[in-house]
Amino acid sequence: MRTWKRWEDWTVVAMGLVMALTPIWAAHLGSSVPMMITSGSLLVLVGLVNLGGPNLYGIEIGALLASVVAIIIPGLGGFAGANVPAITAWAAGGVSLVVTALAMRPSINASHDHYFEMRRT
Repeated sequence: MRTWKRWEDWTVVAMGLVMALTPIWAAHLGSSVPMMITSGSLLVLVGLVNLGGPNLYGIEIGALLASVVAIIIPGLGGFAGANVPAITAWAAGGVSLVVTALAMRPSINASHDHYFEMRRT
């Protein structure tokens, strides 16, 4: 796969940016500000690493874990409920989880093919 081309990774980056920037326009509840910024930044980071070096299976797992963290932070941070930060975290984490899961099979296949190609030479 070519670098900087996968729509799934761009989606993860976009979801991370939305999460990290949500405290600018949303009400501050509990510890939503640091948790949203940290979790959003983590999604941006794993998305950019995946974009720069596709077929890194370990980073795909990292993106899945970052997505799960984004989903659970409203409960951990005390801002779960019908409010903008919680809904944003759940939506961004859910979308990131789904698109990362979609990107995993091609990444696994490409990594597997690359490994066996190297073993033949």
